[in-house]
This record gives sequence, structure tokens and C-alpha cells, in this order.
Amino acid sequence: MKPLDWLVFVVLLPFSFFYTIIILIRQMLYSLEILKGKKLNAYVISVGNLTTGGTGKTPITCEIANYINEKLNKKVAIISRGYGGKLSNKNTNIISDGENVFYNSVQAGDEPFWMTENCKEVGVITGKNRVKSGQYAINNFKSEILLLDDGFQHLKLKRDLDIILIDCTKVLGNGFLLPAGPLREPENRIKRADKVIIVNKKPFDKASELQCEIVAKKIRQKYDKKSVVCKLKPDKIYDLKTNELFYPLKAIAFAGIGQPEFFFNSLKHQQIELLDELVFEDHYLYTKLDIENIIEKAREKGADSIITTEKDAVKLMPFLNEIDSDIKICALKLSVELDLEELLKDLK
Repeated sequence: MKPLDWLVFVVLLPFSFFYTIIILIRQMLYSLEILKGKKLNAYVISVGNLTTGGTGKTPITCEIANYINEKLNKKVAIISRGYGGKLSNKNTNIISDGENVFYNSVQAGDEPFWMTENCKEVGVITGKNRVKSGQYAINNFKSEILLLDDGFQHLKLKRDLDIILIDCTKVLGNGFLLPAGPLREPENRIKRADKVIIVNKKPFDKASELQCEIVAKKIRQKYDKKSVVCKLKPDKIYDLKTNELFYPLKAIAFAGIGQPEFFFNSLKHQQIELLDELVFEDHYLYTKLDIENIIEKAREKGADSIITTEKDAVKLMPFLNEIDSDIKICALKLSVELDLEELLKDLK
């Protein structure tokens, strides 16, 4: 650790200590039922993590929702807090009823809107009060299963299945809670989970596969939790305007997500020469000028395209057709390789 990083860590450490106390007191109040959780008349699955973003939670949540809908033939709704959207999360916001989408990506937030595009026939609701959102889905969508997006720390709504995701490369970071580390709650809270998904974001790296096995073994031995491995793989690159496949040779890549290096490495693995890698803050709200500036930079450097993630791409759609450029504006689609039959066998 560099001297400056060490100094920042030392300054933040007391805040992590107080944050830990608050988290533990809150969990104790729920365990003693001084604060009471609410059980709804539906099977509730939470998909979350112990750390801050970048574990691949959004595509995995969507994959689970599609499996439940298509393979198990059960009505499912995704309940999200709606972080990053313009809509007030004090309200219960119906982003999609499974057939119609009522808000754009700026209003709904990038992740909820992306799920409406990729989870067909699945209702998506945002709001801080997930009990209220879940009850709405039961009453109006006839939902049999509620899927809590990023719900591991949300204790107010009782769940039947708690799933957490762990990145097999970064694992739990430095082991400290926010803000000195990436943890939202102490590592031993893994014991609250029913199942663990070990996420491999470097499926083309044999060392990463070995690391996944090591992490899975540690979890089995230390917490007696069975885990499954999920591989997030780069699938295809397509032109956002035409939806046609495109094979870039030289590109500028940009992303506003947690752990953007995974995205950049995925492009490099496909033999794309990245002339620049631009990192924006997570959930960054792009403007037309942002994209025009990136295009101009691509033109100056001799790139044939600019490429972003699908999560970022949904925020370009409101003004995409207003941009006239010879430089392709593309997105990378990921595929999820996960044994959903094993993960959700208790639902049958």
C-alpha cells in the first residue's frame, strides 16, 4: 500500500468502526424481533452481496428471473430499490408490468431499466419500501415469487432463499467495512446466506478458475455453505443504433460501473485494440456532449468504434439517434453460465 493510500485508510478506519457497530446493532434488533420483518404471501428470493458493486448481480438476477418464468412457469417480479434513477424511491414505481415499460432509463435507473429490456414477461418495481412493492406485485401481477435485487442487507422483508455473490478475484477486499474497505457488513455474515454464488469474471483465465475453487472450498469449510460457480462471459458486440453485430479492430472503451477493468479485459480478450479506457463513476448519467466528446477522441485516434457496457448503453438511448457519426457506437453483451437448476432446486 502506498503511503498516501495508507494515510487515507487510517483516517477512514474509525468511521468503519462506527459503521460496524451500527450494522451489528441493527441486525441484533431484527434477530431479537425488536424490529420485525414482514412475511408476504409469496416465495421471496434475495440476490445480494457483502461488498459494494461490481459482482455481476444485475445480469445474474435477470438470469434467475427468466429461468423461473420460462422453465418453472411461475409468475415472478423483480423488486429493486431503484438506485440512480430520477424517480423518488419514497414511491412504489412500476417500471414494467411484464408487458409494458412505463419509464426510461434516466427515470427508472440503469439497472431496473436494463432488466425490463432483458427480463421479458417479468414485472419490475422500484421503491425504498420493498414490503409495499412486493405486496403490489402480489396483488396486481399475481406474482408467486419475488426476486429482491440487492436485498441481502434489506431485513424488513423476510425471505425464503438468501443468495449472495462473491467475486472470486477480489473476494472480500481488505476485509474492512465501509468506508475503509468494500464490505457492507462483516465477513462472518456469510452464515446468514442460504447459498453462495462464486462469480468468475475472467473465465478465459485458468488462474481465475483455480481461485474460484479455493474460495468455494474456504466457504464450505468455514461456513458450511454450498456454493455454485457462475461464469460471466463476453458474448457479442453490437451496434446500438441498428442492433447488428459489429467486430471492432480499434476502439475506445468507456464504462460507469463497479470494477470496470473486467469490461476492458473482456474486450482485450477478443483481440480488440483499446486506444483508450475511460472510467466514469458508477451509475454515471451520460449527456449527449459526453458521447460526442468520446466520439471525437475516437476519430482523432483512428478508432472504428466506441464501446460500452449494456448497463451504460441504456442511458444513451434517449439521445442516441440525435448523434450522426461515422464512428460506431456499440455495446458488449455478456452471457451468464450458471447451474440454475441446482441453485433453485428447492423451488420445484
